[in-house]
Amino acid sequence: MKGATSVGGGGKDDSSAAVSTKSNKPKYSRFSQQELSAWKPILTPGWVISSFIVIGVVFIPIGLASLFASEHLVEIVERYDTDCIPLAYRNNSLHYIQTSETNKTCTRTFNVPKHMKSPVFIYYELDNYHQNHRR
Repeated sequence: MKGATSVGGGGKDDSSAAVSTKSNKPKYSRFSQQELSAWKPILTPGWVISSFIVIGVVFIPIGLASLFASEHLVEIVERYDTDCIPLAYRNNSLHYIQTSETNKTCTRTFNVPKHMKSPVFIYYELDNYHQNHRR
């Protein structure tokens, strides 16, 4: 049947079937489609050598200044874990630590071989000590 139309659904026309549905597709942009142009340097030998020279000119003076500053450093390592425990507790140092009857004041004297300018900083180091160990 040429030119015939069908009407369905009790007199409603078919234009309601063409209602656009909401799409989950993002809007088209070069960013969302990852089509942005990228920087693709061409690594020629001249460019690489010149960049290494520039980096060396910047960082060699920083390294020399650090080396010169560390030459004036005075470091003394002084262990006192055996000398500060009384002779009666040398074999049982845990009992010495846990008892409250003993005086645990320790005085150490040591010689500094170099002249130290002020301010003098003293650092305390602990070995085999785990801060978050809860046993």
